[in-house]
Amino acid sequence: MPVTRTLAEAEKDLLDIRLALLVDVLLLLSSLWFILEVTERSIFNPSLAWVALHAYTITFRLISLNLGVESLPIIGVRSNSELVNAAIASDISLMGVVAATIFVAQRALHNKAIESSRSRAVELNSAVGQVISVLCLTIGTYFLLKFGYAATAARARGLDISAIDIGQFNESSYPIAIAGFAVQGALIQVAMRGFTRWRIILLSILLVLTSFNLARTSFVLAAALAFLIFQTRRNKTNVPVKWLVAFMLLSAVWFVLKPVRAAINEDQSVDEIIASAQNYLYDTVGGKSSGDMQFFDMEATYMAAADEEGKRFHGSTVLPLLYLPIPRFLWPDKPRMNEYAFELASALRPVTQVGMITLLSGESYLNFGWAGCAIIPFLYLFGMLSGYRRVKCHGITSAPRLLYLVFLVSMVQVFRDGLVSLVMYPFVTYLPLVAWAVISRVAPANAVSAPRLNSGPLWPRNTKHIAN
Repeated sequence: MPVTRTLAEAEKDLLDIRLALLVDVLLLLSSLWFILEVTERSIFNPSLAWVALHAYTITFRLISLNLGVESLPIIGVRSNSELVNAAIASDISLMGVVAATIFVAQRALHNKAIESSRSRAVELNSAVGQVISVLCLTIGTYFLLKFGYAATAARARGLDISAIDIGQFNESSYPIAIAGFAVQGALIQVAMRGFTRWRIILLSILLVLTSFNLARTSFVLAAALAFLIFQTRRNKTNVPVKWLVAFMLLSAVWFVLKPVRAAINEDQSVDEIIASAQNYLYDTVGGKSSGDMQFFDMEATYMAAADEEGKRFHGSTVLPLLYLPIPRFLWPDKPRMNEYAFELASALRPVTQVGMITLLSGESYLNFGWAGCAIIPFLYLFGMLSGYRRVKCHGITSAPRLLYLVFLVSMVQVFRDGLVSLVMYPFVTYLPLVAWAVISRVAPANAVSAPRLNSGPLWPRNTKHIAN
């Protein structure tokens, strides 16, 4: 922000932020009321997931700004008016989500097939799932140990678990993607056989390895997906009180995992690791704040940069999906995934240097202006809600249900990174789970009528296979 400002300008900026917070809180509460009036309270409801993401990313950040926490200088926010514009964009997106929720609910009243109490469910093929699970557990775990962040740090100190050379393939992002398949092998096991003792141990070990070897989202989303599978098997749509403690601990892990992992990879002592975690946590929730709490500020920077350049991208931000599968060693000049960010980057707004994200509302603004902030989230939630209403009465043995759960956890990344994640996460990051569901549609175990989610056990304890 500018260093020299008059008292009147400072008071106006503070008033603008206070007004933005007031409007945002009123819209958040009214949106929650409207959503609960027309749809059910469920952890599988994508509209409620969006409200939670908005509260965490936008509302809480506006509260901290009102308490005097400022943006990190490197983010490049120049005035509070830029933050206010980002708040407006996010609130418009929230209203688009509410409109989509009401529209789908009204549509369901006139189309009883969508809300059918019994619908045909394509059953997951257990034999296919077993093969994919074994491949993930073997190949994925090897790549996790060989090419993960901890392994890379170990090689820098002269340690290596294998002498196998995969050549130029190592220069692409594929090894890290394959490393993420390991924990999915365990997720397939618990989906097929249940949360037995040894499968819980297997899942826990792979979650720990994932937390230290891959990005934090790989661990958090896998843990969230495991919980959704667990609740689906139990025919539950809520979060038990005892699980709230686990979620609070998980949220603390989110903040300290980055510095702890870095300290471990650098072979620091236990005292140094604890100090790194304490300092990072203080910066996050204290007066300094950190990048983990400033996604909203990054959105404001992108929007201001686009306005300054007079640019609208008209959907070209998703063009990288066309050439995403091509490895860079086969196409050295392949355009970057965030090419649009390099067009907006400047010395005062180093969006690429910092690795800033836009949020879906910010990306929608970059593409189509204020109208895009409403239309894109509306269309996205319309698709998610339509899928939810079609599969909410299915059990975890249902291929469409599993596919929906993958898209539901991917919403975190779509909300954060934009529409590219709508394809990249389900069809690249979660390829094994999606492949299992897609192959099962071609070769299903059985097609049966699926009971409502709350009508009884989805899976008898003595069931040995997905299909009887």
